[in-house]
Amino acid sequence: IKAEQKKILNEATKYINFDFDKATLKPSSFPRLEQMVQIMNEYPDYSLSIAGHTDSKGDDNYNLKLSYDRAASARAYMLSKGIPAERIESRGYGETKPIADNKTPAGQALNRRVDFDPYLTGEANAAETKYGPAPTISELKASGKPVPTRKPVKKAPVKRAAPAKRK
Repeated sequence: IKAEQKKILNEATKYINFDFDKATLKPSSFPRLEQMVQIMNEYPDYSLSIAGHTDSKGDDNYNLKLSYDRAASARAYMLSKGIPAERIESRGYGETKPIADNKTPAGQALNRRVDFDPYLTGEANAAETKYGPAPTISELKASGKPVPTRKPVKKAPVKRAAPAKRK
């Protein structure tokens, strides 16, 4: 991959961020994701590792699950654009790999991100080389700790108009 494309992939971290407690891609992320789709199409012998991250607010296990969901969201976008599933791996690191100080709102916002690391198919996964192995959801389950899930939102009861009085 050319230096220019590597720069685009590295800068994607700055542009593909998430709202607090969300794994939904922001529309502002789509132009950068489109560039990544083009790069993956230009270099069919490369695979892509997507690493999800969170800020430090909240439970560690919940943040790990959320980081997986963020990486999966970016992966789903790439798949929807025709990149083959076997060329994209997603993983989550929770709050363990911050790029900014989690003590400030601006730093927290920067840490709610996904990183994109290309590597030649068949070689070591770039994210694992960079960050080490990511914990898995099955490891969370095996640890005996509950895997965090979001509680269903209760809908407000529908208010019905009182029946008309009969005369």
